Amino acid sequence: MTNKETTPLNYIHKDDIELFIRDNIEIFNKQQKSFDNKILEKAGCNFKKSEIREYLKTKLFNECEENKAKLLKRLEEYKYKIKNIELIANEFIYCQNDLRKTYENWFMEDLEKEGYKEIAKIVYKSILDSSNLDKGKIKIISNNLLKTTEKSVFLLLKNGFSTNRTNINSGIMTANAGDSAQFLFISRAILAGYNCSNVDVRSSRYDAVIDYEGDIFKVQVKGISGEKISFKDRDRGGIGIDSTNEHNIGKIITKDDCDIYVAVDKQVGICYIIPMIEIDKNYSDEQKKSVKLRELEKYKENWTVIDNLKSILKH
Repeated sequence: MTNKETTPLNYIHKDDIELFIRDNIEIFNKQQKSFDNKILEKAGCNFKKSEIREYLKTKLFNECEENKAKLLKRLEEYKYKIKNIELIANEFIYCQNDLRKTYENWFMEDLEKEGYKEIAKIVYKSILDSSNLDKGKIKIISNNLLKTTEKSVFLLLKNGFSTNRTNINSGIMTANAGDSAQFLFISRAILAGYNCSNVDVRSSRYDAVIDYEGDIFKVQVKGISGEKISFKDRDRGGIGIDSTNEHNIGKIITKDDCDIYVAVDKQVGICYIIPMIEIDKNYSDEQKKSVKLRELEKYKENWTVIDNLKSILKH
């Protein structure tokens, strides 16, 4: 099957989501565009794509421990080739992306059992061996570096912060994850010594404020998990909402909305602290929709942006 070809869905069980997914799981894992809500509605299905995703996620959540031995054995039989996870997902009727994340979590747990402190010592030694720092400088930082490396490796082997351990509905979890990123930044800002407060009014175009030496800076916070940042609000969607209506389409973020845009890596809490005046200057509205993280590396944990914002805004 080429990329342009699509396999038609089997609608025999369009009134039963469990049987419908069973009949179409291979297509779901191969070409999810076939599960567009308009296509499902036209065919008379009484469920949406989001409900299919939720069903599959819950099914794996409820069955993964019971089926763990079988799933691990099957992957071993497939020589641990990532491309074959799709075949296993089809066999057990799971979403392949969810199953891959489950395998990743299991194998990270196996790695953790080897002892994070021993692994941290290896990482620590590697850092020192590859450094060109003067031995006197290394002696001063070595103790603190080892302790920090141990903490970092511990989090690394946990695959970052725990997420959705209770299998909350994905829609609710998305909203909660947004709140978590917001409070992560506020906590980090306070810890860094800034007077930072949450903004409770959800209709506001910013999420937090920083009072720095008498000036108030508006901050919009977004959680990220991939390699790109979008300076655009999410489109409104969900049951009964027309996402194509102009009132429901997310707006481009500008310096008129906030002074600082903060992207928080939800996995480990790293903050990209970005002055919106520079984004407006260097990116068009179309480019703002998807900016690669590597283009914004200078803002990674760059808390001096807040210190320098007064002079930046003056120019």
